Amino acid sequence: MTTGATPTAPVGPASAGAATLAAAAGAPRIPIAITRQKTSKSRLKIRWDYPVYKPEALAKLDWETVSVQPDKALPREEAFRAIAKDDPRPLLILRECQACVGSEVALLSTSAENDRTLLLARWFHCVKLPPDVLREDHPFRHVFPEEEPPHLLLARRDGSSAIPLSGAQSQGDLWDSMHAALRADYAKDPEKAVNEILKLLAHYDALDGQIVLQEDRLDEAIEKEGPDSSKARSIRKDIQRLEKEKKEALAREEKAADLGLKVASPAAPAR
Repeated sequence: MTTGATPTAPVGPASAGAATLAAAAGAPRIPIAITRQKTSKSRLKIRWDYPVYKPEALAKLDWETVSVQPDKALPREEAFRAIAKDDPRPLLILRECQACVGSEVALLSTSAENDRTLLLARWFHCVKLPPDVLREDHPFRHVFPEEEPPHLLLARRDGSSAIPLSGAQSQGDLWDSMHAALRADYAKDPEKAVNEILKLLAHYDALDGQIVLQEDRLDEAIEKEGPDSSKARSIRKDIQRLEKEKKEALAREEKAADLGLKVASPAAPAR
């Protein structure tokens, strides 16, 4: 008896149709990688903050020398004020360790696409803290009071409603936690917004691909028939139409991304 091939892990939405046909034909399901184009890539970037606590300097009147207070662990509430600064968004704090410094493996999967995670991250104040944050005298030490400190922490800007994550969590658990954290600080549903923006990413990819093709056609038309030829003018109009369509899609994304941050007063400056 011949044993059938073992299916791979379930594929994402973009390849679900192909996977269904393959399964019906008795073939193994193979995940299809999505190659994002320029516009989509620009929408899928995390802007990290690297907070550094600076105690008040004690300077002599002649300004010749300056001494500062030695490092000490701030009270937890004060540490969160120093990290949040005047950013009203909830916090996503990634604690680096010596093994993962410079990477984002505690947040991003190495075996699956991360588009949903990256989109959800845009509504957080994303912060990276260095490995030595666990040093007893580090100003932010009390952000992680646990015996086994998490690699990832979601919290309101004052540190309340904290959701610790090990860094080895499944994507499903991560997304559920991110949704819960966002719903505490935003008026609209982040899951609905992400689903809408994911569709727009696919639209951006299609538009960018068409624009590249039209630009190649334009170069060829200019080379063969000249820059003022009817063919070149026609292709330029097509490119302008595609660019206009992309601009309209970006406006729809901006509207979808406005979740309505609940009003919160800025944190008092840490001292």
